[in-house]
Amino acid sequence: MAVRLARVDPQDWFDGLYSATYRAVMGCAYFVVLDRDVAAEITHDAFLRLSEHYGRLPAGSDEKAWLIRVATKLAISHRRSQGAAYRRHADYLEPADPGLQALNNLELVRVRRALLMLEPRDRAVMSLRFDGGLGFGEIGSIVGEPENTVKTRFHRSLETLRRELGDAGAFGVDSSADEGPNG
Repeated sequence: MAVRLARVDPQDWFDGLYSATYRAVMGCAYFVVLDRDVAAEITHDAFLRLSEHYGRLPAGSDEKAWLIRVATKLAISHRRSQGAAYRRHADYLEPADPGLQALNNLELVRVRRALLMLEPRDRAVMSLRFDGGLGFGEIGSIVGEPENTVKTRFHRSLETLRRELGDAGAFGVDSSADEGPNG
């Protein structure tokens, strides 16, 4: 008796993956660029690239890790291009959105300032850990760094945020919970 593997419809595969991973991919991109609209564009670009690679990823690939890696690299690239434009004294100004400004409270602004003190890659590590709930090994495979380097980045970033926000800030994380179930 031959066993036949069911062929998954590409649209069903994509829709399922999109539903299951959109929030994590978007969260990671947002923590790097700190702009919802830009993060949404980056997230959609990452999903578009995944759809273009349908059937070409190696067997057993972790599509979620692939998506987050692509989104993280796109977000870091975006931040670098912003920095280069600023260094060239380009006339780049973020458009002020009165609706978003009204929604931002003082604590959010304070956290944002503290996050901007971190390098984009460090913000990505923080996002993958807190928002994505990933272990250090998984994060390492996404950002292309050894697990111990990721742990060092995470703990140094956490200390920077604690220093900037104070122990009662948004990142007052119990150090015993730092390792978590995934790392």
